Amino acid sequence: MRLRRILQSMTVVLALAAAVGAQAKSKELTSMVLHSNAMVAGTHLTTGSYNVHWQTHSPEATVTFLKGGKVTGTAEGKLVDRGYKYPSDEVMYDESPDSTRNIREIRFKGSSEVLEFN
Repeated sequence: MRLRRILQSMTVVLALAAAVGAQAKSKELTSMVLHSNAMVAGTHLTTGSYNVHWQTHSPEATVTFLKGGKVTGTAEGKLVDRGYKYPSDEVMYDESPDSTRNIREIRFKGSSEVLEFN
């Protein structure tokens, strides 16, 4: 009897865990290379290779930039589907009057989704 109750309780717990997991927000990771210094959401990123990790909040996303395994910046962005699969990874910039490059969006090879920044 006791074993049966334990198994029933475990079944309920596993069902709840599966339901919560199904509603968990998407987490993604990719890499990119910056060929020049840039700003994103007020954070200065220097040239080099970065891992970019984001967690979506439908459609907003919290984006973290890691260089050499260390967090170098975090920005709020938005995941947008453009309906066109990009042939390569691309970082799109806006340039301000003082020649500062601001990351506008990050495109991903083989995906129609882009990370867009204000």
